[in-house]
Amino acid sequence: MEEGILFFWTSWLLWIIVTFLMKKSFRRTLLAYWTLLTIIGSSFYFYIGPFVFSLAIFILLGGTIILMSKQTKTIYHLLSAFTITICYSALLLWEKISPIWVILPREILISIIIGYLVTILSYNFRGRISICLFGMLTGEMIYSFILSGYGFQEVVGEKAFLDTLIYALLLLTVLDILHKGRIKVTTLITKLLTKLEVAK
Repeated sequence: MEEGILFFWTSWLLWIIVTFLMKKSFRRTLLAYWTLLTIIGSSFYFYIGPFVFSLAIFILLGGTIILMSKQTKTIYHLLSAFTITICYSALLLWEKISPIWVILPREILISIIIGYLVTILSYNFRGRISICLFGMLTGEMIYSFILSGYGFQEVVGEKAFLDTLIYALLLLTVLDILHKGRIKVTTLITKLLTKLEVAK
């Protein structure tokens, strides 16, 4: 599969949902613009010194900082994101040094590990999304900075990274939907059992 396909497909789907299905509000407008600008920015690259950056990574980082600042316990979320940063950078370095040990496709393996860690670190959905975004974005930058010290040039925020990021976010979304569904089913069963006991 061509790099970036999952990112573009999911981003356009998100933009359609936000634009046409969400209630009209400032949050909807902000999220729609953020998604659209990220899609546009993913095709633009520029140099800062010896490093090549995708414009999308700065657009995502800007939105993530705003999202992070809206969370309660901001310091805790920043420290959690720092944990994800270290984990993501370490996984990429591990893949670079010993690719034979990467038994699953990169996107799937990294997203599963990151998703599991984020789920442990935060209990609410928005907190998990902000930690995942901030951690992976800064982790991608640190990874590229480390490689540049050894003479390797990596694009910061290339489409393969965006695919991995989308995989991780989709995993967190699915887990949240399953968690909420389990709570609703449990509540419904409890109510039915209560009614049956009352009927007796």
